[in-house]
Amino acid sequence: MHWAVQLGLALYGLNLGVGVAARFAGARFGLWHHVLYALVATSALLATVLAYHPALLLTVAALATIPMPSARSAWHPTLALLGFSGYLLAAFV
Repeated sequence: MHWAVQLGLALYGLNLGVGVAARFAGARFGLWHHVLYALVATSALLATVLAYHPALLLTVAALATIPMPSARSAWHPTLALLGFSGYLLAAFV
């Protein structure tokens, strides 16, 4: 697996964990969640360029649309999981 995909997958997983903790445990990570989002989006673009896999386009598309719905809507976590699945496909298929 290319290092850019590994980095992106790790950052995405970390940010996904922060989001889950915020949603279900009531934790307050707003600033860090957004800083991580910027790193995740940058690493996704980097992985797409350096280690192209079509599934990474799914990740990039999900990351581009995830800020649109409210974090409390069902669409926000759905898009997050959709983007993560793109990384999983790129990493293991």
